[in-house]
Amino acid sequence: MRWLPMMFIAGLGMGLVAVPAAQPIDWPARIQKPYATAKIPDLGLKPLLGKDDSLITTKAGWASHRKELAAMWQDKLGPFPKKPASLDVKVESTEKLDGYTRQLLSFQSAQGDRVLTYLLIPDGIKKGEKRPAVVVFHQTTNDTLKEPVGLGKKPALALGVHLVKRGYVVLSPQCYIMKGGGPRKQADAVGKMWPGLTGLGKMTFDAIRCVDFLESLAIVDALRIGCIGFSLGAKEVLYAMAFEARYQCGVFNEGGIGLTMSNWTDPWYLTSKMRKHIPALENHQVLAMCAPRPILILGGGSADGDASWPFVHAVMPVYRLLGAGDRIGLFNHRGKHTYPQQGRRVSYQWLDHWLKHRPLTDEIGPP
Repeated sequence: MRWLPMMFIAGLGMGLVAVPAAQPIDWPARIQKPYATAKIPDLGLKPLLGKDDSLITTKAGWASHRKELAAMWQDKLGPFPKKPASLDVKVESTEKLDGYTRQLLSFQSAQGDRVLTYLLIPDGIKKGEKRPAVVVFHQTTNDTLKEPVGLGKKPALALGVHLVKRGYVVLSPQCYIMKGGGPRKQADAVGKMWPGLTGLGKMTFDAIRCVDFLESLAIVDALRIGCIGFSLGAKEVLYAMAFEARYQCGVFNEGGIGLTMSNWTDPWYLTSKMRKHIPALENHQVLAMCAPRPILILGGGSADGDASWPFVHAVMPVYRLLGAGDRIGLFNHRGKHTYPQQGRRVSYQWLDHWLKHRPLTDEIGPP
């Protein structure tokens, strides 16, 4: 049964006119060409298609190898919980704002566990119309799920508000580590409730359940669901894209794409047990599991930036093999560990392009 959000009916028929279609973007020129002559350091990244990228030459060959990679990485994440029969959605509050409706609700992720989330619904959705949707994963902040929906201290990071004003349905879920007591306490609780499951495994499973929830909404086009995240949220984007094929497009900003570039081995992510497997297992393999779906890596020279190019470069042969060579790349906004306006503009253009959406406004937020 498709769920119709409370207060949505009041917005039916209030049409808005989309902005004129933008000029097509040459994505390879923008996110690959700047690194065409970049020196690739030897980071020990295991070739994805075999030695010298010459052993796997067919799509079927890659599909087989991808299954092997998925099994290896699932082992590191741990076994996902069993999905309950019902989402058991509970709406806590509904507010009508300027151009959209904001709901605070929760849904059942696993048995005995719920995800708290904000849902943003743009005005003007016509009866029977389906809109693309974007899941916004927040950074590590005490504002947690409030930050993307404009209730935090940084309006520039209200990504959900920018996107709903562009016409997307937006979901802003709370990462489990922010439920209280600190990330380590929450990671310990995950291990006790689901033995063998890592914190990053829990994040990935919750991201999968976010798609289950969005698919239950009559106003969402299930074939146009994307995700975007900054820092902690970027990490969630990478693994959500790799382990949930219903995410059609992703944007990863300043998550530290390499396992040694950020705190991936903390207790609430992959744990210290992962260290001995690096670099035989590295995130270029996870990134490749996203192919052929579009994923954009952004950085500002802190966790990510030009140093991320070897990981993108390692994955490009897979994308080219699958006929999707323009769906992967790196954009360095040079803003350090932030999400500056320039980076947000490129990110939203990426989502618009691949989710086939003409934005209602060219909203990108404040400088």
